Amino acid sequence: MKRNSSKKESKNVRHLRRPFRSVGLTIESNRAVSEVIGYVIIFGIVMLAIGTIYAVGFPLLQSSKDATQFQSIEQGFLILQTDLFKVALDQAPVRTTKLGTAEGGSLRSDPDACNLTIEIIHSGTVDNHTIVMGNIEFNSRVGSVACENGAVVVKYQSGSIMRSKPRMFNSTDQGDILFSLVKINDSFSSRGGGIAQVTISNPRFNESVFNTPAVYQNGKLRLKVDSVYSDAWERFISDEFNTMFDPTTGWSVDIPFKKLVIVEYIVSVDVG
Repeated sequence: MKRNSSKKESKNVRHLRRPFRSVGLTIESNRAVSEVIGYVIIFGIVMLAIGTIYAVGFPLLQSSKDATQFQSIEQGFLILQTDLFKVALDQAPVRTTKLGTAEGGSLRSDPDACNLTIEIIHSGTVDNHTIVMGNIEFNSRVGSVACENGAVVVKYQSGSIMRSKPRMFNSTDQGDILFSLVKINDSFSSRGGGIAQVTISNPRFNESVFNTPAVYQNGKLRLKVDSVYSDAWERFISDEFNTMFDPTTGWSVDIPFKKLVIVEYIVSVDVG
């Protein structure tokens, strides 16, 4: 029995229908639109990630870099303090300290930057002396660090702290107090971003307020510090000499002593 050939499509007819069927499917499909939307979404995610890096990542990296450089500068100022004392105490005639400075900062010396006022009451008299100490200071975006009166002090936005103490001692048991005051009498300025060479020397001339060493017996004294780092100075003096400061006047409470010795040292500084 033969099959009905009229019901069976010829191979040529089926072959002709396939291209039209394919064209119809391509026109009716949303696959191309979905691919475009996908590319747009991916591009948006990439651009958002790049924008986040520029807005958040780079400032964080710069802040971390600045903080690391500032810590290095602090260490350099501790070395500067050692050289300062060596020259002041006649252990070396000249010392040169290399300080790495950060870009955007400035290194300077100001002979009028720090004032220490001492009021001494002894033998029924009152002596009031204001000593202009001066300082060497570096300012940057992170904060500032300075060497004044032989101390290394650091200032941030939240306040200042003392990294290394000056030569100001209180012998509580014996009641003896020693002040070794280091004055800087020169000014200079230099932009940051390289290695600065700070030269410290002994000028060998006398500008002392006191006939050093000045010695006072059985009395009391008050202190006042005029400096941008005054809060760090007040904390140090309060701890070392067991006193407090009046926030209104800036003067300390009376500090008793059996013997008070004050010695002044003067150094010259230059930067190259």
